[in-house]
Amino acid sequence: MAEQHRGRDSPGYDRRVTAPPARARQRPADQPAPQLVPPVESHTRHRASLYHRVYLRALAEVRLTALAIWRGIVGVYNSDDLTFAASIAYYALLSLFPFFLLLFSVVAGVTSSEADRQEVLGFVLRYFPRQFDFVTSQLNSMQDARLKLGVFGSILMVWAAMGVFGAITSAVNHAWGVEKQPSYFKHKMISFVMLAMASLLLMAALALVSAINVVGASWFAAVLERHESLQALQGFAVKWASTFAFIFVVGLIFYFVPNAKVRFRDVWVGAVVTGLAWRGALAGFSWYVRDLTRFNNIHGSIGAVVVFLIWIYTSAVILLYGVEVTAANARLRRRRPDEIPAAPTPRI
Repeated sequence: MAEQHRGRDSPGYDRRVTAPPARARQRPADQPAPQLVPPVESHTRHRASLYHRVYLRALAEVRLTALAIWRGIVGVYNSDDLTFAASIAYYALLSLFPFFLLLFSVVAGVTSSEADRQEVLGFVLRYFPRQFDFVTSQLNSMQDARLKLGVFGSILMVWAAMGVFGAITSAVNHAWGVEKQPSYFKHKMISFVMLAMASLLLMAALALVSAINVVGASWFAAVLERHESLQALQGFAVKWASTFAFIFVVGLIFYFVPNAKVRFRDVWVGAVVTGLAWRGALAGFSWYVRDLTRFNNIHGSIGAVVVFLIWIYTSAVILLYGVEVTAANARLRRRRPDEIPAAPTPRI
């Protein structure tokens, strides 16, 4: 009897025997039994839910992009971007020939082929609405003169060529509304890096053009003759190569130049919008300046220079519009108000 009346804390207490049984849950009579969903129907519902979430996400991205594009227009109108675009056009005219002089000096050290130099020149001139006689004649004179730059002359040419990149850097930081402008030495360093990258890109274009010529003259030419689809693809690539290259370069500028913590998803929308807008402006401006007589009647012998400045100014406005779109996109994604910069300033 003593063993039967042991407490719960005694060593001989057996919980399995003395514990009260758990009450079974009873379902009310009016509640129906749960229905098991077949696996196929469950998978279909999951797929439909996934498609719905993807649709809502895509719709939100479209709305965000449209709002950023509109805010970019408002930003250009309400800011000093047009003044910065004029400064970019001015510095572009001053930096054009020093930059090409440096480029020809580098190309001369890489190759002695005149055809390669003409290919590089033709690739650069694709970004202009027409062949400007004052540009081509001066570049031909520089090639024929075979100018050799010393150390001091090279430094002066680099400093002169950096002018347009410095103007672009200042304009991009102004459009972003950064909290702190870069220091003088950092500003010049960014301009020098942009100059070096532009030279490397043109050298890469030279290598690409040479490779295309080699391949085109061998087996690939026979393949193109047999397949019309490849010919159409080649025509599309040649036609839009400059636009794709422009989008790539603009994306690098939007990502690295602002003195702020920029993310990649902030950049690609503005870069694509800028590239497409520039392509449309190039087509329209090429049609408008197909005949320079109207400009020569007003501006005389400097009519081509005026057209050149107008085109650089137009391209600069499109570039700064893309910066405004990028900043608006970053501000919307971070949910930052208009009173503060679109992105925080980096530590360095």
